[in-house]
Amino acid sequence: MKPLQKILVIEDEPDIQEILAHILKDAGYSVRAAGNGQDGLRAFEEFEPELVILDVHLPDMSGFEICRKIREHKSRQDTPILLCTVRSETTRVAEGLDSGANDYILKPFEIDDLLARVRSALEKKSKN
Repeated sequence: MKPLQKILVIEDEPDIQEILAHILKDAGYSVRAAGNGQDGLRAFEEFEPELVILDVHLPDMSGFEICRKIREHKSRQDTPILLCTVRSETTRVAEGLDSGANDYILKPFEIDDLLARVRSALEKKSKN
């Protein structure tokens, strides 16, 4: 049996973190969640996820900063990163993509859209 693909969710809102984890687990992924940037970077090292879903606004550092730190990680710098942002901040999407994100998810998100973006990012990574 193939091991579950691992996804790290870095999100400071407990309700959103729980919803994301529930949706992803139901879809067959192994999920770990972190509520701030420092815990998220530590979990990235320990959990070794195949994909990261990253909130733009965290209490201790921005999602853009975390994205850049992940991209500096030599052995796993190709890990797909999906930024999570609220609809009113779509102008910051370009900044997120420039910081190394692969795609973004708008909050509130549609479950089908979220899962399609996750699948797409994982498929692109496996082809490389």
